[in-house]
Amino acid sequence: MKHKQIHVVYIITKLELGGAQKVCLTLFNDIPACGINTHLISGAEGKLVNTIKDKQHTILLESFKREISFSTLWHELSSFIMLIKQLSTLKKKYNHIIVHTHSTKAGLLGRWAAFCAGIKTRVHTVHGYGFHDYQSWLIWSIIYLLELITSFITTHFVCVSSADVKVGLKLFPRFMYKHSIIRAAIDWQQFYIPARIAQPEPLVEQPFVFGTIACFKPQKNLFDLLQAFAWVHTQNKNTRLEIIGDGAQRTKIEHWLAQHNLSGVVTLHGWQERVAPIMFTWHAFALSSLWEGMPCAIVEARMLHLPIISYDTGGIHDVVLHGNNGLLCMQKDWHALAQYMLAISTDIALYKKLRAYHDNLHDFNNRAMVQEHSALYKRLTHPKNSMY
Repeated sequence: MKHKQIHVVYIITKLELGGAQKVCLTLFNDIPACGINTHLISGAEGKLVNTIKDKQHTILLESFKREISFSTLWHELSSFIMLIKQLSTLKKKYNHIIVHTHSTKAGLLGRWAAFCAGIKTRVHTVHGYGFHDYQSWLIWSIIYLLELITSFITTHFVCVSSADVKVGLKLFPRFMYKHSIIRAAIDWQQFYIPARIAQPEPLVEQPFVFGTIACFKPQKNLFDLLQAFAWVHTQNKNTRLEIIGDGAQRTKIEHWLAQHNLSGVVTLHGWQERVAPIMFTWHAFALSSLWEGMPCAIVEARMLHLPIISYDTGGIHDVVLHGNNGLLCMQKDWHALAQYMLAISTDIALYKKLRAYHDNLHDFNNRAMVQEHSALYKRLTHPKNSMY
């Protein structure tokens, strides 16, 4: 007998410590409080797997990986068939079922698997698009074409930034009629309480600490940040850089730091499940990403009143207002990034001004995000929306 309750199946490829993963797991864990049942299908890799592997309604697929190559096409086909089988089984049990995908690869495979399984409501959250300016024309065209075709079977797009909406309106037909902005939430309890406490002010005898949170991969473009900091450190020896994160480029980063004699002033914390206690010791947050949706770390930093020094990437300008709570510069202009870092580390008046700005970040409250998704799911499963 089929149940009348709404059932949402979240699909994501890798449960690492990233913004898309945080959003997906928050919804998986918290939406049931709104009277909606949840299921999760994910690859079996990532630091967050252990937090959910024993939970009910969790399916981990060994063959479901984020990386794509011609040598693994058989595994891709196997993953796709497995997804169809899992979704078909769920569809037989439940009437009102929604598939909600996160990240590019899971979004493509998950929406088509739902289509093949006969599931009519297919939602995708855009955490930045899989095509971007730093790809070859061929790769960009292939990914865009796949996204374009898949947009025709997508019931609704959830965007986390105005930048993603702008791209969607330009490149996808009917995007205007089937999208909404729901901000990627942060752990409000972890960051809101510390934000009330006065942030440590830089003192002459104490180092000025820049910090960032990033995967060690090309997207985050950490070598620009390292170059910028290296120059800043030559101008102001009383500076430090701390990085929370890890990844494939760690060995290269460690080698670069050793070559430039910066190992003693740059700290690599690795992945940390609770980042607020470390961030609270920082004076400013720096980011040099080349493509993003809306990085949760930017919001977390502003919750702690950290001034932001960043490239103007993706939806970052939705939160960072140049000259008010941070300083933004063009992508790949690490010289400008360095100049801003030096300015904020030496000009106490500028630092205090950027730190003191009153941000309105309530849209990023995890409770608000859950409620908005709940309302969206109920709207999409209403008979009036049967056209989807």
